[in-house]
Amino acid sequence: VNCGSQMEIFYGLMKPSTLCENVYVTENGDFDFYNFQRTSNGRAVIKRSDFMHASPHIDVEHIDNLILITRGPLIPAISKLTREQATALMVLGQAMESSAGNPALAGTIRSEFFYDPFVAGDRAAHANRFYDVVSGLPDMNFYLLNTGGVGTLGFGDDLDEASDSRYRDIKLEDTMSILDSLLRFGLEDWIESPTGFLVPGSVRAVDDIYFHPEKLFSTCEFEESQNALNRVRREAIEKLGDGLYPTIRSAFDSK
Repeated sequence: VNCGSQMEIFYGLMKPSTLCENVYVTENGDFDFYNFQRTSNGRAVIKRSDFMHASPHIDVEHIDNLILITRGPLIPAISKLTREQATALMVLGQAMESSAGNPALAGTIRSEFFYDPFVAGDRAAHANRFYDVVSGLPDMNFYLLNTGGVGTLGFGDDLDEASDSRYRDIKLEDTMSILDSLLRFGLEDWIESPTGFLVPGSVRAVDDIYFHPEKLFSTCEFEESQNALNRVRREAIEKLGDGLYPTIRSAFDSK
């Protein structure tokens, strides 16, 4: 973080009321945003009034989009979901482990119910309540954003797309182009995908391969991997028991 490229965040961090976590502090009591000795996953809570160029309050009439973020080689760069799929994915809570959570497992995929390790009470009731809330918002759209990569890596390869022509890293500029098109209503032509979701027919300035991970596998490889993924999803969802709405439990059933 620096005042040149992230001015608003930098000066917000300097405010006395800001709470910082996982940020290195020198012997003199100063922040060192470039010291990753313990972790590179710094976090902060900044008061809205301390954030440059931010309005004093949030004035939004309604919510149009709910975007879930994950990583996975079988997941298109962006997918459109049903509310049942969105709720089921919240139940799964699949995310990339960070250096703050567990440095030894940083970069691996883990599951955390509703992305929140502190959820208490009946989890099925929690998921059902979420579904009830979003069901009351008929105009809301649901999306799954993959910020990792798509395709398959050969044995022993690292995450370098040059080492395997069947792997594509989703770069920041790709994600920004996708979100720009989405928020400017440029993604309206959605088609069915063998991943079980809908994917855009095309996105300006983004290679179509990012929306079709199945093209980076052999037919047999993809079907086996996709079936295995759906099986893991179903098993995780079934652990919540019969109290979970049937429509959520069947979100990843074979069509």
